Amino acid sequence: MIPLLSWTNDPFLLDKTSQKVTTLNNILEKEWNSNKSVLLTNPLENYYGYLVRRKDFVTKDEIKPEKKVRILSRMPFLPLERYPLISSQVEQKLWLLAETSRDYFYGSALSDTSIKSWKTRLERYLERQTIPLPIIRTDEELWKVLVDQAEQEKKLVIQSAKNERSTIPLELSEKLVYLLGVIDGDGHLSKHQVHIVDYSKKQIEQLQQLAKELFAVEGEIREGQSGNYYILLINGKWIVRLVNFLTGHPLGRKYEDLQEPAFLRTQPWEHLRGAYWRGLFDADASYKQAPVFTSISKILIDNLESYLISLGIKHVKRSTVNGSSIYIYSGSRRKLFEGIGSWHPEKRDQFEVLLNKNKRGEIEAFQGFAENCFTQNGYFNFELLDQQMSIVNAGIIIKQKRISANISRKELAQKLGLNFKRLLSYENNEVSPSLKVISNLCRYLNEPLMSFLESESLTIFKANNIIQLPLKPSPSLSDLMRYLHPRASSYVAILTDDLMLLTLIAKQFKLHLSELQKQRISNKALQTFLSTFGKYSKVK
Repeated sequence: MIPLLSWTNDPFLLDKTSQKVTTLNNILEKEWNSNKSVLLTNPLENYYGYLVRRKDFVTKDEIKPEKKVRILSRMPFLPLERYPLISSQVEQKLWLLAETSRDYFYGSALSDTSIKSWKTRLERYLERQTIPLPIIRTDEELWKVLVDQAEQEKKLVIQSAKNERSTIPLELSEKLVYLLGVIDGDGHLSKHQVHIVDYSKKQIEQLQQLAKELFAVEGEIREGQSGNYYILLINGKWIVRLVNFLTGHPLGRKYEDLQEPAFLRTQPWEHLRGAYWRGLFDADASYKQAPVFTSISKILIDNLESYLISLGIKHVKRSTVNGSSIYIYSGSRRKLFEGIGSWHPEKRDQFEVLLNKNKRGEIEAFQGFAENCFTQNGYFNFELLDQQMSIVNAGIIIKQKRISANISRKELAQKLGLNFKRLLSYENNEVSPSLKVISNLCRYLNEPLMSFLESESLTIFKANNIIQLPLKPSPSLSDLMRYLHPRASSYVAILTDDLMLLTLIAKQFKLHLSELQKQRISNKALQTFLSTFGKYSKVK
């Protein structure tokens, strides 16, 4: 006797239990999994399996366990005006569908065993012209109608219980895989949103258009708190599940076991690997002085090395403070451009500039301080630096200034564009305020930023690590900057091995002598300082 189809035995549900989410990476790494061969043929074919999860059927209200659970509201809904054949058949078989739905949900947190109750529920769905996807799954004929239309259109149109509609593409494309790379590099997932961050508004607008084309969702663009980056928010619980399934990217921000999606390393999808790495490079690579890709994930760096070797691209891997980076040799830049390329409007321009540079082994030597980088009082103009850079111990000064001005925390927080808790964390010295926050404080106090920094002895800054930055130029500083060269990303080359000079550089910037002796350091604040205030000319 064939058992009744239910959520407990449905072969389409990919998760083995309600505790752990199964991703495509998990499936492809386990030879015994019966879904492997099917999903290799088309990773998006079993859309039911990654849009619906066993957890959806069993989770109860943890605060009020006795509370009635609304399981169906967790499911993806079909808009019936998009699927008229399904709508007409549901009307014709209400009683039968009520019985199969009761059987499918039996033993779930929705403890409704009344067929009459299910029929009433279905009638309400017909009135609203929308129906939960699992109800269609309970009937073989209805499911075939849906599968036929979805296969013909190569997409599935669904909506939430709150009528928020989106489209799920059912075939892999270069654009979809590129977006997966961008999300793995500069994005994170929350339960109902995909968040993508980039400094370029043009790139964010391009990604917004791409998301609209793929998912039929109008993403929202917001300006970052510091004003020097932008955020794209793509709403859709089912879009999040699609990304999570294909990449293994969990809810939350970047993670150390990030890896290239496993399906891209198998036939017939290897031709899309370049699109994925294009997205990751557009998110995390730098092309300012050389192509450099950096990640906190060792697995991802190993994946990239494997791909670069397959393309014949020569490179070198180096350890960084927070992970590893891969530097592409100048002779392989053209191969990188052809194999991976860039869709990022500004990074593509930077990449093309690199390709057009001469090959005579030139470097940029320090020739003095840049024009227009000083204030009227002769200070370096720190308004030109990265405003997200932190100023160590400045929070205590904020508190002192607030008390002197006889102003409440609430009022000062409003003046500085902060919330109360953030200001409190600054004043308690739990978090160091950014340069932008101190700049705003100076405007409020009507004090010049640089003289304020000098009067309060605020010279210790932090980006990826701590450094002391000079507030004014000097002949000795100029002499030392001859031996420092800003490179790509956050790196600075040390152009001397003279112990006396290295000791003076270490003292000037409060750096560790042992790090300087490696001839190359990672210090974003120093790299930004040098490239902003230094003038360099080409010499052999």
